[in-house]
Parts: sequence; structure tokens; C-alpha cells
Amino acid sequence: MIAEEYGRALFSLTEDMGISDRVLSDLKDCVEAISLSPEYVTLTDSPAISTEEKLSLVGEAFGSVEEPLRNLLLILASARRFGLLSSILKKYEELYNESRGIISAQIISAVELSEEKADKIIKKLEAITGKKIQARCVVDNSLIGGIKLRYGGIQLDGSLKSRLEEIEKRLAATVI
Repeated sequence: MIAEEYGRALFSLTEDMGISDRVLSDLKDCVEAISLSPEYVTLTDSPAISTEEKLSLVGEAFGSVEEPLRNLLLILASARRFGLLSSILKKYEELYNESRGIISAQIISAVELSEEKADKIIKKLEAITGKKIQARCVVDNSLIGGIKLRYGGIQLDGSLKSRLEEIEKRLAATVI
């Protein structure tokens, strides 16, 4: 996929330059700004707008970002591929986290977790994996109680819903 190649190239370049932290922050800000104005992607990807105008628009809107990212934004605008930016961020962030031993995790619970409870879960995961955990908490009302954890391709399900489903399967398999 082309977005992954762009993300990989940007990460490699910024790592070599020692600015990957700042570029990650800038890239997140760009994606957030674009998500608030989806018509901006339509405008930059439009063949009705001249390349010079697109480059001017991108330069004005994102002139303060680090040079490698600004250059990528200009390339995306001129190639009518500005819509790839969120996919580029995803790949860039994946490579960034991998290079720093960070694992992305998702903590899914029936109710919103307090910061203290989320921190305890993160600390336990860090102890288990030996890596830094970057977690995102999600509320899933269908769980009834308990939590699910997803990290590094692993899913742990300690939800009340899954426990009840397991009991139901055992009861259904019981011969009387």
C-alpha cells in the first residue's frame, strides 16, 4: 500500500535526522486538523484546483511543521493523495512505537475506568511484557462487567459477558 511506503520513508528520514518525536506530534496535529475540515482533503485532491494553488494552500496551512513532513504534504497535494495522511500516520506511529519498544494496548471495560485503575492495568501489562505500554481506554456497554485487553496481537477477555457465555456453553454441552 502506498500510504505505508510514505509512512516508512518519512519515519526512516526523520529517524536519521533525529526529529521523529517532533514529526510524530506534527503529523498527529495535521491529521486532527484535517479530520475537523474534511473538505480540505476534497479541495487538495481536486483536479479543478491548480497544483500551484494546492501547494500554496498546504504551505499556508502547514508551514510550521518540520521540513520532511511539510515536503511530504506538498507531494501528497500535488499527487492528489492528501487523503492518505491518516494511513501514513498509522504506519509512522507503528514504526515509531516499534523502534522504542512501545506496545499499543486497548483496555475495554463496561464503564469508564478511573485514571488510577487504568494506570494499575498499564503497570501490570508493562511488568508482564517488559515494554512500555501506550493504552487507550474504551467503554463497551455490552460487557456487563470486567475488562478485555488487546495488545501486541493478544486478546485477554476477563469480561463478565464472556464468563456467562462460557457457562452457557458448558450447560448446553451437559447431557442429562
